[in-house]
Amino acid sequence: MDSRPGGGPRRSGIGPRERAALRLQLLGELDRVRGQVAGFRSTLDGLLAAADLEPPDDEHDPDGTTAYERAQVASLLAEADRRASALEQALASIDEPGFGICGGCGEPIGVERLQAVPGTERCVRCAGAGR
Repeated sequence: MDSRPGGGPRRSGIGPRERAALRLQLLGELDRVRGQVAGFRSTLDGLLAAADLEPPDDEHDPDGTTAYERAQVASLLAEADRRASALEQALASIDEPGFGICGGCGEPIGVERLQAVPGTERCVRCAGAGR
C-alpha cells in the first residue's frame, strides 16, 4: 500500500460531510440495484417456469428467442448482483481510512468520481488504463 512520508496509510482527503453524502448516495444506489435484482430474479423465474410448460424441442421456438431471453435476463441478474456486492463492500468500508484510495495506483480517487461511480475502487486514470 502506498504510504505517506510519515509512514501511515495514504488518506483520501474525504471529509465527514462528504462521507455522509456518499453514504446516503451508496444506500440509495444499493436500494435501486436491489430492486433491479428482485425484478430480474422474478423475470427469470417466470421464464424458467414457462419453459417447464413448453415442449423440449425447438419446433415451437425455432429462432431460439426463449433461450436468448433467459440468457439475457440471467446476464443482467449476474451484473446487478455484482453491482450490489460492490456497493455493499463500499458501504462496509466507507469509514475506513483507505476508503477513496485507488486500488491501482494508491492515489485519492476524488469525491467527484466517487459520486459519479458509486462503489468504484479505481481513479479515472487507472480505470481508463484497465488497472
